[in-house]
Amino acid sequence: MNCIIAQSGGPTSVINSSLSGVITCAIDQGFERIFGSLNGIEGILNDNIVEIDKDKFISSNAQIRLMNRPSSILGSCRYKLPDSIEDKIYDKIFRKLKELEITSFIYIGGNDSMDTVMKLNRYMKAHDITGINVCGVPKTIDNDLCVMDHSPGFGSASKFVNNTIINIRNDIDIYDLNSVTIVEIMGRNAGWICASSLLANKNSKVVDLIYLSEIEKSKEDILKEVKEAFKYNKNLLIAVSEGFQDKDKFFINNNDQVYDKGFNHPIIAGVAQNMSDYIHRKLNVKTRAIELSIIQRTSNIISKTDSNEAFNLGYQALRLSIDNTDIIPILKRKDSTKYEVEYSYVNSSDVANKEKLIPKSWLQDMNTLQENMIEYALPIIQGEFDDIYENGMLSFINLCDFIKVNN
Repeated sequence: MNCIIAQSGGPTSVINSSLSGVITCAIDQGFERIFGSLNGIEGILNDNIVEIDKDKFISSNAQIRLMNRPSSILGSCRYKLPDSIEDKIYDKIFRKLKELEITSFIYIGGNDSMDTVMKLNRYMKAHDITGINVCGVPKTIDNDLCVMDHSPGFGSASKFVNNTIINIRNDIDIYDLNSVTIVEIMGRNAGWICASSLLANKNSKVVDLIYLSEIEKSKEDILKEVKEAFKYNKNLLIAVSEGFQDKDKFFINNNDQVYDKGFNHPIIAGVAQNMSDYIHRKLNVKTRAIELSIIQRTSNIISKTDSNEAFNLGYQALRLSIDNTDIIPILKRKDSTKYEVEYSYVNSSDVANKEKLIPKSWLQDMNTLQENMIEYALPIIQGEFDDIYENGMLSFINLCDFIKVNN
């Protein structure tokens, strides 16, 4: 048995935990050779492939060190396979897999990446290809993957966001004047990460107002809510999803819209700055916009719970791929007073190109949302890793620490 692993889409702080799980399972199950495709499916197309050295993986303690290493160590891509499975590109992919005598191909990614898993399996079915099983491992900080309780990566992104806005709160409270600080948090269509910022309110008031991608309000409504909030707090902190749109789309930058080259998703930003400018003009108070940007998905503030779950999903994916194809392992929360999860699996078509939004019943008001988010997300952000520092700076494992140099 030989396997190949690739990572795709936006990185997370625990995507390498899933990689560690796959490699560990490969060693446990006796896979002869373990390959890594650099930059997702493009590595197979461009023959940019490395081989994992099992001895070096063990001696370098890579299993654990990868679980504390944010971002995609194998590199990533946003490459969309052609919709027609008769495209010659599929033949090129499978020629390479056969050349390496691959029996399991594991693709770690989000709902777009599961589109890749789905299409590869459609091609195999149409062309009666056997002996190669293609399975996926779910990940995304956006927490918008369907059929699972939560997505690997979300817990760590939430942990980072909450600890960051607590620090921001400490800063904005020092002046005796009216101010508004707006923090822009990732979430194009699904506001899960932004909503999870309400965890910071569990012990004291940190977030005063919140605006999510799932909620539409007018700019006049927002101004009214800011004025009302000033009755209780001089220094306001507002959390807003990057995909939030007011009814008139006044806060959205519509000019020169940029889209990613793969799945044509709009690259959006700027809502916090536009809201800040508007509130400043209308109320003549000090305002500030803070865009947390990509650090949300690659922070070293990692939830150990999140990392362990991502590892287990990677391990499960390869184990299942020995006898199955087109399988995506998922986690479900057990119905118990103590937080526990169990692992199951679905087909790629259940995850690919679908989005899970925050339930409407949670969005009645801020108190209802906060209660639901604390119950839902607080267990997922638990646990920490001890960071390794060299010369006062963070030190992470590198790919060269556990691959064959003469591959």
